[in-house]
Amino acid sequence: MKRAILAGCGGWGENWAKHTLPRCIRDGLIELVGAVDVVPAHLESVKGILSEDQCFTDLGTAIETTRPDFCVIAAPPAAHEAVAMTAMEYGCHVLSEKPVTDNPQSLFRLLKRAEETGTKYGVTMSHQFNRHISTLRQEIFSGKYGYLDYLSFQFTAKQTEMSERQKKLEHVMLNEASIHHFSLLESLTGSRCKTIYTDVWSPEHAKSMKGGGQSLSILKYENGVRVSYEMSMASASSLHSWGNELIRAEMEKAVLVLEGNSLRCYLKSQEEPFPNYPGKEFEIPLIGSADERWGNENLVGQFVDWLEGGEAMNTRLENAARAQMTVFAAIESGREGLVVELASLTEKCRERFLNSL
Repeated sequence: MKRAILAGCGGWGENWAKHTLPRCIRDGLIELVGAVDVVPAHLESVKGILSEDQCFTDLGTAIETTRPDFCVIAAPPAAHEAVAMTAMEYGCHVLSEKPVTDNPQSLFRLLKRAEETGTKYGVTMSHQFNRHISTLRQEIFSGKYGYLDYLSFQFTAKQTEMSERQKKLEHVMLNEASIHHFSLLESLTGSRCKTIYTDVWSPEHAKSMKGGGQSLSILKYENGVRVSYEMSMASASSLHSWGNELIRAEMEKAVLVLEGNSLRCYLKSQEEPFPNYPGKEFEIPLIGSADERWGNENLVGQFVDWLEGGEAMNTRLENAARAQMTVFAAIESGREGLVVELASLTEKCRERFLNSL
């Protein structure tokens, strides 16, 4: 069991305080020894699991007092770098919410500091570890349907106004939402993104969304798989929002369609009743059970195992940085109207960072 402290108890941090961490405590993964938030009112969310003297408004004081093994960062994205740097300064390992940060220079500062301090730094790219996505990934790599040719991914959400946290972010849609999907897509393709082209815009009814409220992207991966990616936070309906994304996997011998918790398979060998009319599909049951640890709870388990000498988690900082750089590439592509090569952009950003030292 590892000692943990929660940094950020409002907004999404409240979900950690009321749902994720209590489950991990019950399962014997962690002991929550403290919580910190610069807004004292946000600490109300942890009062059910922590005493008054375990709640703080200064992270350094909190770490010195409680001596945690790691810090869970659930503060707003604009604060991620500062919180992580403080945690590493005090010798804490880090498990951070995404996005990792909101600009390339900040990302490379975190990578450098984590390497210098020997910090185990995980990022909660949780959606790829949800039950329905895990089922789809298992089917794609099962070998039953041949190779994966391409993926079609649709996310459409109705968001009429930005939260205070989101108002502080440039390119809020790509930075805060697409970061989930770019990591997830890497796990489904089994490869790294090579190039991306993104058309991003804000429709008339969503001009308040800085950096665009809708986008269409084409991603090409190093193994030749393509992805068509539709992203909207300004839809008239949350038809395919969080947990209900529509993903179609075009396999050599089948088409797999995931819509929410429903995974359907259309086999190429299935006779079609009429020309250009699909044959009868069959439902593929979800793996595991609903009461298992999925999403963030699963990642806490992976992180604790890593801290205890187990295998490094797949969503550690150096891997999560690829998804974060894909976000920056999408922003660059949308701004310049060009196809962006990930390796080239990453190297350019790294050189700019090194030259700034």
